[in-house]
Amino acid sequence: MISRRFALVAGLAVIVAAAAWVAVSANNAPHYGAAAREAWREVEQQFRARADMVPEIIAMVETVNTTQGALIERLREAQAAVLALPPQPEAPTDPARFRTFMDTQDNLSRALGKVMDLMNLYPDRRSNPEIRQVLDALETRENRIVVARSDFVSLARNYNLSISRVPDRWVALAFLGPQPLMIETFDRPRNS
Repeated sequence: MISRRFALVAGLAVIVAAAAWVAVSANNAPHYGAAAREAWREVEQQFRARADMVPEIIAMVETVNTTQGALIERLREAQAAVLALPPQPEAPTDPARFRTFMDTQDNLSRALGKVMDLMNLYPDRRSNPEIRQVLDALETRENRIVVARSDFVSLARNYNLSISRVPDRWVALAFLGPQPLMIETFDRPRNS
């Protein structure tokens, strides 16, 4: 009699524990997915804000050296390309689209690198308060991009783990349907 009651209570405890575990697991993927999408929006916002700084950077370049027409044109083209990118409301899952996004951002990064090279040729101009202000703002923006990218990578990795581990994967499939993995690195593939 006691063993029958014990078996019944133990069985109910196992069922309740399993139901609680499924309920918790069912919330992991949506939670991580929403957090990763929000982090991706921050990445896009920071990159766009950097592109919005280009007119100030061009004015700074013109102040430092008026013969930099090619660099100024490169900055304008890179800015236009970044601003022409359509926003991605979802975190990136398509490698080709993500590569296009990053190639466009990298093009602006290279142009900004040339600006920094130019500024290193004229160290005396860096003490100008207006130039110093633009350079400080650019450095701050670049730091924010690094933080936003790092946050996204961490959250995308958590999301990918939550939809790829058994039994969380089964719960996600049952309640969310098939979910693509998010891109979780900003590094270039080695063989592409």
